Amino acid sequence: MNKVKRLPYGISDFTDLRRQNKYYADKTQYIPKMEDAGNFLFLIRTRRFGKSIFLSMLAAYYDIARQDKFDELFDGLWIKEHPTEEKGKYQVLYLDFSQATVGSDGSLQHCFDQYCSIKFNSFAHKYAEYYAPDFVQQVKAFAPNSSAQLSYICDEAKKRGHQLYLIIDEYDNFTNNVLNEQGQEVYHALTHATGFYREVFKLYKANFQRILMMGVSPVTLDDLTSGFNIALNITANPRFNMMLGFSEDEVRDMIAYYQQAGLIQADANELIAEMKPWYDNYCFAEESLATDPKMFNSDMVIYYLRNYIDLGQSPKNMIDANTRTDYKKLKRLVELDGMTKKEQGYIQQIAAEGSIVTDLHMSFPAERIFDEGNFISLLYYYGMLTIVGTDLDKLVLGIPNNNVRKQYYEYLLNEYSLSTSIDTRDIDAAYKTMALKGDIKPALTLIAEVY
Repeated sequence: MNKVKRLPYGISDFTDLRRQNKYYADKTQYIPKMEDAGNFLFLIRTRRFGKSIFLSMLAAYYDIARQDKFDELFDGLWIKEHPTEEKGKYQVLYLDFSQATVGSDGSLQHCFDQYCSIKFNSFAHKYAEYYAPDFVQQVKAFAPNSSAQLSYICDEAKKRGHQLYLIIDEYDNFTNNVLNEQGQEVYHALTHATGFYREVFKLYKANFQRILMMGVSPVTLDDLTSGFNIALNITANPRFNMMLGFSEDEVRDMIAYYQQAGLIQADANELIAEMKPWYDNYCFAEESLATDPKMFNSDMVIYYLRNYIDLGQSPKNMIDANTRTDYKKLKRLVELDGMTKKEQGYIQQIAAEGSIVTDLHMSFPAERIFDEGNFISLLYYYGMLTIVGTDLDKLVLGIPNNNVRKQYYEYLLNEYSLSTSIDTRDIDAAYKTMALKGDIKPALTLIAEVY
């Protein structure tokens, strides 16, 4: 009898997940859809929606160095019986810019080059057999100039007819951190004119046969403009609305699996009813409102079920403590230079009414974050709003669930306590009472109206 698959909490690498016998909600049916969409793709999704595990799955599928592992890694998945002609035909360069930290021990370019150089050296070792005997040595010789390393790799690949696939996770993490921590001027220098970040993206578009980038904001891509202007933005394409996150059917399949394994005794409907107000209700394409189910935050579902399997009950705190970083991002966002009472009013309106009517802007530069519509759109990209309806030719964006409501609540409560001398403990007590009943919307409305 096969061992029961454990939940993949905290795992973002597809190969590790499969080899460690972790549960995987099969998303491989989207591989041919993405191939049909184009060679250069760009997708934005809120955090904790399974971007990293999806990208690492694609890397494993297309990697020529892992083509002999295809059966091991993809056995039982949709793509195993429906492989495409592109399977295992690429040398894959996988970059995760959340790992390119903005350190204090060197310049921004040094920090970025240092990360990229490590990845390029690893690439050279991995695919050394496809190149001349001194390939690894030559790649390392160009360090720490990562642009020179990449140029050399791409030139050598082109000479030998090798196909290269570039996958970038958190493409905007590095620049978002610069914008939030060092300001607009430093950020602008990176992404405009001859800024090194802009220049490296020029290299990308000229040297790879396929590119897929994912992140949480369109801001950096807009600022790069001609540095990277070949990608098709599939963020709001209804074909990919359900590609990341979990549908209710996928959550039910997961529950059924662990019920059959004897690890969950509770009724599936009861578990779904408890999770829905906290983790569900995401929609990313207007056309999907009437056709697709709303999507669950996948990380939150795994957090909840892991607690249920380990302890036999739902978690005391329905929100994973790791999402505190989401609240901090909202706080940093609204503290950027340029925030006016108008934008603060948007937040109060959203908190009090639960929704706002707007145009969804697919692209805008950092210097125009606070233009009309851009700020609200950014809240959508950060997962603080989702598509809930239409109003004539505009979209209705609403707070998706209690998880997000709590982040608005905490921000407003903090701002209220800082801007007044009134003791907020009574308001906080009211929130906690409502939270115990599973409904924090009245508390959010209360604090928004009082503030």
